[in-house]
Amino acid sequence: MSREKINAFKNNVPTIPDGFADANFEKTWQRTDKPVQDARSNRSWVWGPAIAKGQYEPYGGSTRLVQYFDKSRMEVNNPNGDRSQPWFVTNGLLVVEMIRGQVQIGDSSFEQRIPADEALGGDPRAINDVAPGYSSLRDVLGAQPDKTGQTIATQLKRDATTSAIDAPSVVTNAKFVSQTSHNIPDVFWNFMNQRGTVYENGRFVEGQVIDWVFAFGYPLSDAYWMRAKLGGSETWMLVQAFERRILTYTPTNSAAFQVEMGNVGQHYRRWRYGN
Repeated sequence: MSREKINAFKNNVPTIPDGFADANFEKTWQRTDKPVQDARSNRSWVWGPAIAKGQYEPYGGSTRLVQYFDKSRMEVNNPNGDRSQPWFVTNGLLVVEMIRGQVQIGDSSFEQRIPADEALGGDPRAINDVAPGYSSLRDVLGAQPDKTGQTIATQLKRDATTSAIDAPSVVTNAKFVSQTSHNIPDVFWNFMNQRGTVYENGRFVEGQVIDWVFAFGYPLSDAYWMRAKLGGSETWMLVQAFERRILTYTPTNSAAFQVEMGNVGQHYRRWRYGN
């Protein structure tokens, strides 16, 4: 963007409020995470806490409003769009960008970076030297056959290699996604289609917790076992990459928190902007 355009934008940019940067960000967050915050539901976060104020990022020769949360990023690509539509707020393809090492700055424009080595699950990379990173996924993105009903018994390592193992827990593939030719295991498929308490129109109601295509996008890989440090101790975790999110399954966690979303928003912001 030229200096003239940047200055013109700065002179006309709306002030970003503290807290939620947009009313629709708050509405989107509250639907799934207010029940967790208010202890009305015993499940893991969908978005998690905001980790930064809203900001404008360059996109398509202009800018767009975004805000980073622990698990993802919310964005408004068309501020003049229909605010009543669920896709007025989207969350970006952050996992795709970190695996490829490409920051998307337009519909077909990218800024090249080194692929991210943030740990896919467990403790942060600084104290988690065993877990694979986003770059470790580079060789497992190819199309796979339908493996519905098959037990998952392959480990992904930090050096991007895979090997057959004795599965630490019996997890089987439950859904084949033809759009990307990858399999989703039962523990993740059940999590993605769970019903529970959500917050809509100012009240708590029962409903489908997640629209999984909106929240996750399609799977980029099959699921793999990995070793990761969690609370300083090494353990087994199952991990799967989706376009927008990372899902992990830790058999040793309590039932409500065995499946969790990776800290993709935190990882991406650190990868893009530094600490």
